[in-house]
Amino acid sequence: MRIRMLNINEMDVSAEPVVYTCYGLGSCIGLFLTDRTKGLSGGVHIPLPHLSGPSEWKDATCLIDELLQAFQSEGSDLNTLRAKVTGGAQVYGNQCSIGTQNAEVVLKQLCDRKVYIAATDVGGTVSRTARYNSKSGELEISTSEQKKYSI
Repeated sequence: MRIRMLNINEMDVSAEPVVYTCYGLGSCIGLFLTDRTKGLSGGVHIPLPHLSGPSEWKDATCLIDELLQAFQSEGSDLNTLRAKVTGGAQVYGNQCSIGTQNAEVVLKQLCDRKVYIAATDVGGTVSRTARYNSKSGELEISTSEQKKYSI
């Protein structure tokens, strides 16, 4: 099985079995999609909910658009996609709500596009590492507090 690490701003869609990994999901979001009817899976590492000016980063809407377009170009219908979402922690204290905003924007974008959200693990105050196995559909999460669980 192929292993694909997704750095900030990166996304990938594959018809081959793959394990997508996102390290250091603090306020960032790891979004993983599967289309079982087409045998496709994909993931994206989303850094920001919105952009307020020119930046090297992309925001949630832009990255989700790119990911969904990649699925559609492979023949997917958005109604057949299943999403798993993790991250969006408040790692910078209460004054900066980027994590919360990131989670809200990602979940709203998915709902607005009628993408089924199969599972979420968002919020909190600790960073996560996410490993999504496209073959099993399991999203394994390990936290900076040494906890490990799957959704």
